[in-house]
Amino acid sequence: MEKVFSDWKKFEDSVNLLQERHKQYKRKILELEEIQNTLSREIEAETQLLSDIRSNVNRLCAVVDLKLPDSKTIPPEAATEQLAHLKLQIKDKEKLLEEVQLWLPKKNAWMLKVHLGSIKASFLKKEDKLAYKEEYERFKYIFTIVSIVFAFTNLFIVNSRITDSLYHFLLVWYYCTTTLREHVLRTNGSRIMPWWLVHQYLTIVVSGVLLMWPEGWSYTEYRRYFLYFSLYLGFVQLLQYYYQRGHLYRLRALGASSNSQMRITVEGFQGWMWRGLTFMIPFLLVIYSLELYNSFILYNLSFHPKCSEWQVPVVGILFFFLGSGNFLAILRVIWKKFRTNKDFGLNAKYKAA
Repeated sequence: MEKVFSDWKKFEDSVNLLQERHKQYKRKILELEEIQNTLSREIEAETQLLSDIRSNVNRLCAVVDLKLPDSKTIPPEAATEQLAHLKLQIKDKEKLLEEVQLWLPKKNAWMLKVHLGSIKASFLKKEDKLAYKEEYERFKYIFTIVSIVFAFTNLFIVNSRITDSLYHFLLVWYYCTTTLREHVLRTNGSRIMPWWLVHQYLTIVVSGVLLMWPEGWSYTEYRRYFLYFSLYLGFVQLLQYYYQRGHLYRLRALGASSNSQMRITVEGFQGWMWRGLTFMIPFLLVIYSLELYNSFILYNLSFHPKCSEWQVPVVGILFFFLGSGNFLAILRVIWKKFRTNKDFGLNAKYKAA
């Protein structure tokens, strides 16, 4: 009896202590949510104020450049130097606000709301964000190898609509999954260009239409072009994965910011790839040219007397949008880099003066 009651007393003391800790835990969660809401409101207000200041600075720059009467109070050279310095400070504050915002939960994008409802997809711990990103990278790498094997098998070993359909179904599943994961990554700080999300949606539609394309003359005529394109696309994706991951590891080793650490390997070209990865541009231009070539082939097939399937013009139009959009995206990155270098040179000139 003594042992039973002694054990019960120890159990009661432990449970009471556990209950107190649980109450403390709930209080801390409420405090954390209150701090998060306060910080979110403050960041929103500061971001709006910074945007207004940036607009005023741009207007002042125009006044100084045009040498309007408003600029008579300060010599144009001094005003230009001060405004250039202020622009650099504004960029620094923007980065600071972005760093703070990374630690706060964000609202889900519409696709995440559809799949997850009101559950927030934000990770508060940096380790969780990086772990999710690494798992995403491994998933892409494994599927790229599977895709190459499937395309090679269907092209050179098995000529069957069944295996083709299985391949198209895997593509639909893969692009749906990666699109959802990229929305989660974007919510957690990965800078993914909006075009690449649109690109993923278009690719989902292309894969879905190819899956529904019935076997016939038009499908047989186009089949080899798509499989050759898929093989080359898989090769370039593996090449990008290998070199982009190495480049991202070097950035993290050099002490890159949280935004840089959440960068992901992509099927296109982004600004952070300029150092050491410009050799990938010709490979990407070949892919985009092949997308337009696929569109041209399907355009010609759609006018053939033997062609009656609606999938032919639809896939052709989608490939045209993919190729054109990818060309415009890479040209935008190149132009932005050119303008950044130009602005950097001007700012350095003003600092030296």
